Amino acid sequence: MITRPTRRVEVSRSLVRDVAPFVALTFTISWGLWAVALVLGGNIADPAVFACYVLGALGPSLSAGILRLSGRPGGRQAQWAAAAGWLPAAVLLGAGPAVVAVTAAPLFGAAAADPGVLLVAVAGAGGLLPYLALHLVAGPLAEEFGWRGYLQPRLRSRLTPARTAAVLGTLWALWHVPLFVLVGTVQSQMGLFTPVALGFFAAMLPLSVGYWFVSERLRGGVPAAVLMHMSGNIALTLIFAAPSVAVGACYLGAVLVIAALLLRFGPAPASARRATMAG
Repeated sequence: MITRPTRRVEVSRSLVRDVAPFVALTFTISWGLWAVALVLGGNIADPAVFACYVLGALGPSLSAGILRLSGRPGGRQAQWAAAAGWLPAAVLLGAGPAVVAVTAAPLFGAAAADPGVLLVAVAGAGGLLPYLALHLVAGPLAEEFGWRGYLQPRLRSRLTPARTAAVLGTLWALWHVPLFVLVGTVQSQMGLFTPVALGFFAAMLPLSVGYWFVSERLRGGVPAAVLMHMSGNIALTLIFAAPSVAVGACYLGAVLVIAALLLRFGPAPASARRATMAG
């Protein structure tokens, strides 16, 4: 008879074997290229450094593609018939925390947010379409085929949504660390050992609950995760234009409350859990 602790150990080992190739390949590609960028000077204003920076950012999705070509199955496909649910949810869960933060932070002494920074950002990108294209590729498409399309379904086949978010969010946060030493990135402007950076890392765990919710529970798959990531990055422009401890605390508080509500009221039914690896 197999005891419960023994079974847990076997499940843990099986999970590690399943996700380790993706994690190892992703970090090798991304951190390796970002290390080259640092050796070349570490300033993304330099074309060679910028090329390494961009290629490194593609690490999660590239790794997922490579592993799928090697015969490993993908995750759940998007259910476009359910788009009326996951499309607005992805936008709201992506942009909502930043909007709440910049709205609430002035109550705690922070400066009021200037919505004009979004217009400045659009103009700086050369117009609305280039701006949207930039925010679609830089982050969402570069990452989500890996994090939510490949890794999340494998974690969810053995873990609860909360544990999946904790593991994935921790890996997602750790993956960003080298960006803090590349001059010109948003992360370098925060500084690695600052309260703002701490909030940035901490928020990735509860944010991962939102990504689980739109991609799995609402059946939006990778497209929902891409849309949530994109809308979130655009909304964060309001925060990064004038970061403060108050704004960061309000943002973290918002994502924690949202995650708690989603875990309490939005668990996937058993049939959906069994179908996680289908598609």
